[in-house]
Amino acid sequence: MNKRYEDLEELMSTGEAREVKRAMAVRMSLLGFVRAEAALACCVSVQFVDKWKAIYLASGVEGLKLAYKGSPGYLKPREREDVINWIQEKKTITIEELKRYLKEEYDVFYSSNTSYTKLLEEANLSYKKTHKENSAKDEVKVEAKKKEIKDLIDKEREQIESGEVMYWMQDESHQLWGDICAYVWSKKGERTSIKMSNYRTSQTWYGAVNIYTGEFILDRAKKADTKYTIDFINWLIYRYKEARHVIIWDGASYHRSEGLRTYLEKLNGGLPESEWKVRLLRFAPNAPEQNPVEDIWLQGKNWVRKNFHRLSSFKEVTSMFETFLSGKVFKFNKIKQYLIPNI
Repeated sequence: MNKRYEDLEELMSTGEAREVKRAMAVRMSLLGFVRAEAALACCVSVQFVDKWKAIYLASGVEGLKLAYKGSPGYLKPREREDVINWIQEKKTITIEELKRYLKEEYDVFYSSNTSYTKLLEEANLSYKKTHKENSAKDEVKVEAKKKEIKDLIDKEREQIESGEVMYWMQDESHQLWGDICAYVWSKKGERTSIKMSNYRTSQTWYGAVNIYTGEFILDRAKKADTKYTIDFINWLIYRYKEARHVIIWDGASYHRSEGLRTYLEKLNGGLPESEWKVRLLRFAPNAPEQNPVEDIWLQGKNWVRKNFHRLSSFKEVTSMFETFLSGKVFKFNKIKQYLIPNI
């Protein structure tokens, strides 16, 4: 048997896992297997086969060993492109996973995580917080409810355009003093603190966005319950006296309480549904992401967090939150998706 093949056989018998994989890939290539066949058999990429075959031909079997001190590893332009393509095939990935892949496939290890994050950014990935999703969520119900809302909007298009009917998506938010805390860049070894007397101090907000205009209205409340929900509806009616209103919200208990039903019966006075002053619709259950107001709350809270250094009291926190959101117009995709064709 060829001496070089014997060396490879020996490494395959005595080497560590990564060495064995390299030796096996090189041996199959030298035996005349097609690159793709060798890669498939060894569970590696074609580029892996090419790389280690070239190193073997240049440095012998020693070049395949983990302890071999050759030139420092780096990715060639084509290899970098292949790595980015590999990253893009994944829905999520960690830096540790990328490190293992580069080490095993290309024998490349960077001393700084910055080199790995650059690869992830080039692959159009961003670092983000994962979000919880209710396991009871029913996608069929979500899509059915979305269609129901779209059909109603399309049916009343002329009245919406004239301002006779206003469609609102509504939600409540509970803002805490402690919510202002977030990650910031600061000096190493020094703690960055925000002085607050009671981080549980809170403010409840009622908010609604107009599906047609994108206008956002905001109101304070002591808490979220039937009384303050009715107060908010009355305030909405007072602001837009001439219009009839359709409010779309979640299934909170105070959105379907007996007190609210009694209020609506009195308000609508036995009129046919098409003439009711206020109509209520619910989003599909267990899917809060349907409501664009959730995103609006997040924008307001993030704005306050970014400006924490300017705030010294909870009163200033709520004032900044209110100033940022009041009277703003929001026309992002979660709102536009209900307009077919777009108004």
